[in-house]
Order: sequence, then C-alpha cells, then structure tokens
Amino acid sequence: MQQIINFDSFYQKGLACLSQVGDAIHNFVDEAPQAAIYGVAILSTAFLFVATHTIWLMYFHPLSAFPGPKSAAISNIFNFRTIVSGRSVWIIKALHEKYGDVVRLGPNELSFATADAWKDIYDRRKDGKILIKDPKFYRVDDTYRAKHIVTASDPEEHAQMRKMMSHAFSSKALLDQEDVIQHYANGLVDAIYERCTRGPMNLVDFFNWTTFDILGEMAFGESFGSLKNRQTDSWIAIVLDSVKFTAWGVAILKLPLLVHFEKYIFPKHVLAAGHTHAIQSKNKILKRAEMHPERPDFASYILAKREALEITDWELAAHANALIVAGSETSATTLNGLFNYLTNYPDVYAKLKQEIRGAFSVGTEITAARAAALPYLTACLEETMRIYPPIPNGMPRVTPPEGCFIDGRWVPGNTVVSLHMWAVTHNPVNFKEPNVFRPERWLEKTDRLDASKPFLVGPRMCMGINMAWIEIRILAAKLVYHFDFEMINKRNWCEGQQCYTLWQKPAQWMTGTPAQPRPIPTEL
Repeated sequence: MQQIINFDSFYQKGLACLSQVGDAIHNFVDEAPQAAIYGVAILSTAFLFVATHTIWLMYFHPLSAFPGPKSAAISNIFNFRTIVSGRSVWIIKALHEKYGDVVRLGPNELSFATADAWKDIYDRRKDGKILIKDPKFYRVDDTYRAKHIVTASDPEEHAQMRKMMSHAFSSKALLDQEDVIQHYANGLVDAIYERCTRGPMNLVDFFNWTTFDILGEMAFGESFGSLKNRQTDSWIAIVLDSVKFTAWGVAILKLPLLVHFEKYIFPKHVLAAGHTHAIQSKNKILKRAEMHPERPDFASYILAKREALEITDWELAAHANALIVAGSETSATTLNGLFNYLTNYPDVYAKLKQEIRGAFSVGTEITAARAAALPYLTACLEETMRIYPPIPNGMPRVTPPEGCFIDGRWVPGNTVVSLHMWAVTHNPVNFKEPNVFRPERWLEKTDRLDASKPFLVGPRMCMGINMAWIEIRILAAKLVYHFDFEMINKRNWCEGQQCYTLWQKPAQWMTGTPAQPRPIPTEL
C-alpha cells in the first residue's frame, strides 16, 4: 500500500527545527563571552574572504582564461609541491599534454611549450620590451645566495658582469686552452682502459671526474684531482647535493610565509650541503686570489675587476659557484645522455663509430676543430641535448608592467612566464616521434629544430656555449674512437630521473671493450 506523505506535518516540524536553531543562536549571543563572538565573526569573515578570493582567482583573474589545474590557479601550494617532488619535468609535460601549449602553473604563472615562445620570452623583442628574470626564482641575499651572473635580474648589472667575463669565454681564449681539455680527455681514456680489465664502470663518476677537473684547471688554475685519484672529490659530491638547496629555496618563495621557517622546513642534508658549498666556493676563489698562474684562467677576469666593481668575498664565491656548476655538471649530463642513447640505439652507435674511426688513424688526431667537422657527431650531440636537455625546466621571466604578446597570446603585466625545455622538445608538433633518439633529424632538417635551445637564447644565453661544444666534442669523439660500450641491464637510463633544476643522475653501469691499442698513459 502506497504511503501518503503528510507535507503539512513536515512543514510544521521544519518550522519547529528552525525555531530551535534560532533559540540556540540567541542563547549563544546572550550567554557566550564577547571574545567567542568576535572569534566567530573573524572566522566567518576569513572564510568569506578566502571563498571570494578563490572564486576571483578561478574565474575573474587576468589569467583565468588560460587552462590548467584548478589547484594551481588558486594557490602556489601546487607549484611548491611540484618543485620539491623532483618530478617537475614529468608533471609539467603531462600538464601540457592535457591542457595544450600554454598552462597556468600558479595564480600568476604560465608555462609555454611552443617554439615561437623562445624569442618572445628570452630574446631581444622587436617591441623593445624586456622580460627580466624572476627574482623569486633567482633568489639572492648577501651571503650564501650572493648575486652572480646567472642570478642577476637587472639587465644593466648582468651586462656589466657578462662584459667582465666575456674574454674568458671567447672562441679564441678557449681554443688557446684546448690543451687543458685534451690533457684530461686523454686522462679519461687512460682511466677507462685501466677500468675495462676490472669489470663494469659507472660512467656518471668518470664524466663527473673529468668535467670537474677540466673546469677546476680552467677556472681556478688547479684541478680537483678526481680523475687522478679515481674518486669523487668531497667538494664535488657537495656541489651535486647543493643543487637541491637552490630548488628548495625557489619553492619556499612560492609560499612567502614559509621563508621565516625555512631552516625547519628544508631537509637537513640539503640545507647543510647548500651552506657548505657556498663556504667552500668562497675558500676556493680566495685561495685562487693569492695564486699567480702563468696564464689567465676564468677567475683572472673576475679578480681583475674585484676592486673596481666592489665585488665582495661572498659575491666572488657566488661567481665561483656558478662557474663550477654550469661549467661542468651540464657537460657531464650531456655525455651521460649520449652514451645512454648510443647503447640503446645500436644502429646509431655503429654509424657514429664509422664516422669517427674513419676520420682518425690515431686518437691524438682528435681536436676540437676536426671533431666539429664531423656532421653525424654534431647531430648526435644536438639530439642528446634535445631528448635529454641538461636543464629541462623553465627559466622564469616576468612580463613588463604593461603586458606583452607571447606567441600571439596577450599576457598581462607582471606575470611569471617560462618555456619548459622538456615539454617543448618532447612536443610532437615540434619533433616527430619526440621520444625516439634519431640524430638524422638534425641533418634532414624536417623537424622544428629551433624548438631545441639547450643554451637558451638572447642576452642571457649561456656564456659557456663555446667551451661546452669544444669539451663534449673532444670527449665524445675520443671515447667513441677508443671503446665499445655496452650498458648493463639495457634500459633507458634517463627515464624517470628526478630533477631539481638539474638532473639527479643515478649510476650508469657499462662495460667497455678497447677498440684500439692503449695509448701512452697521461700523467695527471
């Protein structure tokens, strides 16, 4: 039997319930302490403000038209968690795959994944507008994070620093020091010949030893001794750990209230590594200041301007820090990536061996100039820096107050914008089969090759580009000429790595078989 609902009864009960709620509120106001009433009022106001602000950020903010996760639109907590997770490369690429070429990463931040955005964000613009570096990313202070050429946001200040160091990185100055690179390249070859007889080797260590020793010699007049001692110098280990210190510093500024508590929020080993690296950088450059090398090194040009530019000891340390990380870690990353992909793509490896071994009769014939004349070697290195860029994340800039167009899209003023290298170079619109290692694309020129810019572009382009090309060409050519490498438990070593601005590289174990008679050992 169908039940008949008595709506009058429900209505009467509802009125009675509302009356009871009203009586309760009335009694609370009459009996509760005044402080409690104020507390409820404050909480209500705060809730109303947060709700209203959230709605404004999502639907009425100047960036509300750009797609992205709702959690990113309303708070920088999303951005903070992305950075400290070490998974930012993979997270941001996935966001671009879901939302398109432009993604809103924060309440006031956009990420681009288009080739044309390079020139609009980083290069000299036709309209004369300048997008300065985001000071919340390039964080500076007077001690551990003292300003240097990479973190200087002011264009004029940066131009002054660049002028100070430009002679050291000219093609002529670097070619004059090619013998330093050759010396350690031959030392690397000798170290691998020695190791080949003893079983598998971790190429990550060998490349770190070599590139840091080269940088030490060229920047400070003495190496770190890692290649000679066949072990990682303690400072190099700290340098590699200190990269996380920089990333955490960036993440903290996404939530400014946390700055006051950062010493409690930072992982202890990360904080210690950052401070130790800064102190040891200062000791290194001050020690170099007391030396009188026979020929100029990179530090010579900085020390020569020390008094004129009133460079403090901490600023000297910061310049040393920038030289060490940018001048060594990125080259080591490229070389590790190259041999990962060569051993995973045997046809490419065979073709490169044929080119290099056909061009030289002995390893000592390999020079920067002759290696630069090998088109397939250059294509392999270009493809490595595309598929496994040394700096895969975006380097943020801030739009001018009046706003500007970026790749045809109007972006409001004071917006943080960046182009994430990994996302743009793995975009199938720019590169066909972007996850496939295919150096031929650089010879065929059918893809959007200008989408890959591992050294950036414009006035803030990497000063070390000439040194990097000389170094990686010589080292890659010599190793391909002398050895046949094979990866232990073959896999894509690059896949899934953590990244804190720079890659956190795990061990890369390989066997090496000599392809040539062992040359005369190099004394390091």
